[in-house]
Amino acid sequence: MAYFLGRDVKTAIVTEHGTAGFTNTSGIAAVATGPTADGTNIADLVGLTLSSNAIGSSEVMKDVTGVEVSLGTVDEDIAYMGQRTALKAEVKKETTITITKKRQDGFWNSMWAKGYRWGASSTSAAHTGNTQPSTTHGYRLFVGFKENSEYLTVPGCTFSEYSVSLNADGVQEETLTFLSHISPTVTAGPDETNAIGSATFPL
Repeated sequence: MAYFLGRDVKTAIVTEHGTAGFTNTSGIAAVATGPTADGTNIADLVGLTLSSNAIGSSEVMKDVTGVEVSLGTVDEDIAYMGQRTALKAEVKKETTITITKKRQDGFWNSMWAKGYRWGASSTSAAHTGNTQPSTTHGYRLFVGFKENSEYLTVPGCTFSEYSVSLNADGVQEETLTFLSHISPTVTAGPDETNAIGSATFPL
């Protein structure tokens, strides 16, 4: 697990769909043709303009206080008769990114309440999560470090948890948790390729 202060990294979120994204109208989320990223809205992968192969100021999520990245695997225990030690077999990778940010409006609450956990399937419909994941499934997260010299890209994420911390004397904070079973990449710039390693996600 690694924890980064919001001021030390640049974080951006896009949908994996080529043309579909989500708009923010007075804190209410809706599926639409991908808008331009402005730190509040989620942009489509094609529509997100990365300045000089980096996350520019217009694409960065605003008011992020912390980003926690956890890398792991999902294992299966296999026991053989007569053997004292069980076999640990790796089933798939598991990457969890938790973003804590100051709550600006009800946009992320609306995203969670409306069930937009799996991204968009078209410019007019959200993904239901009832089909086998493909290259248009979910969200892609970018976390940039070291003054745009290195980026962590996590494709095929699902919006898995949402919570709000209430504070009577201060600013409310919301926590967004994204989960992916696809191996992340660390490259010199954000990885915007349509797929990682093949035509479909290596699930």
